Amino acid sequence: MEIIWWIIIGILFLLAYAGLVAPGLPDAPFILGGFLIYHFFINDTEFGWVFWISMTLITIMLIVIDYISGGVVAKKYGGSTWSMIAAAVGVIVFPFIMGPIGILIGPFVLVLLLELILRKSKEDALKIAFGTVVGFIGGTFVKFFILTAMIIWFGLALIF
Repeated sequence: MEIIWWIIIGILFLLAYAGLVAPGLPDAPFILGGFLIYHFFINDTEFGWVFWISMTLITIMLIVIDYISGGVVAKKYGGSTWSMIAAAVGVIVFPFIMGPIGILIGPFVLVLLLELILRKSKEDALKIAFGTVVGFIGGTFVKFFILTAMIIWFGLALIF
């Protein structure tokens, strides 16, 4: 039965990485879920309170960053709240149309079009669209490294 739990943990970790580019998937909670499955179904004495408090705080931090960072980037470049909605729709829809490159092109195109519809100048609309994509890419890289660090910590805690 333990092998099944490890497979589920592995799937949760993979879903966490998929969540980096699919906004509908909660990346950090999947990692924490894998840790919880290990704790409750494989070994409930392995990790101490430092591990659990740290992982819970990191998970909460990543969730908060997800909700705040997009708006901060859009506002910094002069975008509206609608720009962030357009960017999210672009990330979800365009990969089905264009494949993986749609993750970058979709938000750019939709934010650009939206800002032009909202009567921004071409230069401002381009700046906002570019800023939105740069913010998305930057946030994704930061989250990738944090998620990877969480998994490495988990692995090291199992070994030592």
